[in-house]
Amino acid sequence: MKHFFILLLFIGVAVQSTAQETIIIPDTLDNEWAVNWIVGLNGSQSTYNNWAAGGQNNIAATFFSKVNGAYRKGKFTYGYVFNVRYGITNIDGEDSRKTDDRLATKHRAAYILNNENTMNAFAEITFVTQFYDGYDYSSGPRDLISDFMAPGYFTQSIGYAYTPKDYVSFEAGLGLKQTIVNDDTIIPGYGVDTGNNLLSEGGLKTGISFSKEILPNVNYTSRFETFNNLKKAIVSTDVSWANEITGKINEYLSASFQFEMVYDDDVIANELQTKQILAAGLLVNLR
Repeated sequence: MKHFFILLLFIGVAVQSTAQETIIIPDTLDNEWAVNWIVGLNGSQSTYNNWAAGGQNNIAATFFSKVNGAYRKGKFTYGYVFNVRYGITNIDGEDSRKTDDRLATKHRAAYILNNENTMNAFAEITFVTQFYDGYDYSSGPRDLISDFMAPGYFTQSIGYAYTPKDYVSFEAGLGLKQTIVNDDTIIPGYGVDTGNNLLSEGGLKTGISFSKEILPNVNYTSRFETFNNLKKAIVSTDVSWANEITGKINEYLSASFQFEMVYDDDVIANELQTKQILAAGLLVNLR
């Protein structure tokens, strides 16, 4: 019942993490759930009055919520992640602009294949999109480049994973990927043919996950993934690498650094995408 409540609460927030949607099943679990839920708010504010060096008044805030669940019974394991993030900034004299926007979930079921618990066969489903409109401000009037389910990504995969330690995992398998763009005006930017809102691909999927406390109260999480469409050349492989370092200052305050790189030649301009966010603020562990 408590897990159903968490799911409902997530949906309630959604109709309004990163590192990433990384699932790690602790070795210590035995026929029980391990659930962790954090919420946080990062913010900054600057005001200038007759400041000789110059500057514009501004305020920025980012809300985030992340739920991780893990279950193990005998050789069977199941894990899930729900990740919600939204950030906005307002600069004096300009329109408000979003600085972060993510709605994502991942679910994985696996069966352990050996007595050392290092090899498993898995099936996984993921979903990623954003909440609100996103714009390109680089030239002239702003251009709409994203919206809710524009794009939205569904992936399904099956394969094998090698987990030598409970904080690191290597995996490979077969995958299906669906790109959904429900706004016809931005379809060309995501490799979807005009008149069609869906691009389906099948291919080979690999991944490396890492999540560990590297220093007291400092955790590093990393997720590296590739997806190679079997109908495309190897140079068209989709690649993503997401990293997050979080540090706990005290019971309620934390700081984090995110760095992400994505390459997908179906996406706008066929260029490497990068994102970097340094933040500090309130963090509450609800579970």
